[in-house]
Amino acid sequence: MRRIFAIDVGSGTQDILLSDSKLVNPETKLVLPAPTRLYAAKIRRMRKDLFCDGYTMGGGSITSALVKHAEKYRVVMTPDAARTVRDDLEQVRRRGIEIGEEKDMGSSYAKLTLIDVDMPAFESGLAMMNCDLPDDPVVAVAVQDHGVAPKGVSDREFRFEQIGKKVKKGANFRDFIITRKTRVYSRASAVIQSLHDQGYDDVLVMDTKIAGIYGGLYGEKLPAIAMDVGNGHTTAASISEDGSIAGIFEHHTHSLTPKTMRLYLQRLAAGTLTNEEVFEDDGHGAYVKEPVKPVSIIVTGPRRKIALKMNIQIKFATPLDDVYMVGPVGMIRAYQALKP
Repeated sequence: MRRIFAIDVGSGTQDILLSDSKLVNPETKLVLPAPTRLYAAKIRRMRKDLFCDGYTMGGGSITSALVKHAEKYRVVMTPDAARTVRDDLEQVRRRGIEIGEEKDMGSSYAKLTLIDVDMPAFESGLAMMNCDLPDDPVVAVAVQDHGVAPKGVSDREFRFEQIGKKVKKGANFRDFIITRKTRVYSRASAVIQSLHDQGYDDVLVMDTKIAGIYGGLYGEKLPAIAMDVGNGHTTAASISEDGSIAGIFEHHTHSLTPKTMRLYLQRLAAGTLTNEEVFEDDGHGAYVKEPVKPVSIIVTGPRRKIALKMNIQIKFATPLDDVYMVGPVGMIRAYQALKP
């Protein structure tokens, strides 16, 4: 039975699970600060020019730290690293960051090599806790990737266009697994490439929200609705009895009140929620294929307590008795779907 090292790389934390593929022997569970926050903290302490190489990783706090650093110091990034800030490199330049190579730097500068999943670092950390990675694990990673939108198309619009295409065709969670590099998703592709470069061949990547919803449904009866209330985004999906995704919407958490959250869930279940109303409300979008009659509403995510104020019956997801393990459990369930 294969052992899986699953990492959910969020904006606040990275949630880690080492388990067998059937989830009957979870060996190690860890919650660590997110890589973007760790890099951002390093950048804020620097008082010199900065060069960044490596891979495209999550933006968020590291992006704001880089832009602020560029106001006082020179910041040079390789093209792949610079896509951490924006996929459009011209937009990166407009933020005061140069695109170049290390040879372009002067005599005194700091250097950071960007990477979302640093496996040698994990190996060292686990060894200190008397836990060793297996020789040939499956590495499953969840990251959020809006996709590389064409010029003139917003990230929000492009992201939901990709999701809607899958749901329209009767997608289940397996259809959201990425195992090969693709031009559509730069960050997911960078994770795959970085792990291959580190010597790991069996790799799968999922979107954090999709993985969290799938993990939150672990052990639950269908049909159901599952909602991930994150720091930045809230995503909810209605799931039919056969496990296919009947509908999905995504919004910015700060824009949702308990009242509008309840309304969106009710319209999702009824099959009446439209992409236009979510997008025009500054959300990412929605796609609803058919109504469902959920037997339960499962809620997860770091801001899940907002859902308690909706005045409807909900259940917090705790796969393996741990609220932090929804993403890793979702990815291991995805691996089961690929290799039943």
